[in-house]
Amino acid sequence: MIEIEDLFDVVCANIIEDDWKLYKVFKPMKVFNKELETLFDIGVHKSLKLDDIINNLKDHIVLLSDSKEILKNAYGDFMFIDVDDNWYNNIDIYKILIKVNEDGSIDSKVECGDDENIFDVYFKNNDIINIMESNIR
Repeated sequence: MIEIEDLFDVVCANIIEDDWKLYKVFKPMKVFNKELETLFDIGVHKSLKLDDIINNLKDHIVLLSDSKEILKNAYGDFMFIDVDDNWYNNIDIYKILIKVNEDGSIDSKVECGDDENIFDVYFKNNDIINIMESNIR
């Protein structure tokens, strides 16, 4: 699970965002029940204190980690196809961006790929709100 000490400020990386404090997480995490070694990017609106939102952020990461069935159902609905465990077992996850907005809501984008497509899964708080193909392989 993520802790405050796992969030590394990227101010020294010359990333300039007026309204956001940006962090990287350098530890293995789970997304869609898949263990990842990839980097997580997290943006927290500057009006918020990390101590005040860390529990909501943890809850969102738990949701992302345990959302295999949610992903399968949403992907099938958005793409109008039948998906099964075989499809799920062949997806790769490339990048995760999580943003904690000024109002405390959380948006996240998970970049994924299956055997044929690269697609982005968009969450608003606890729900998948969109899945969009970004490239055809």
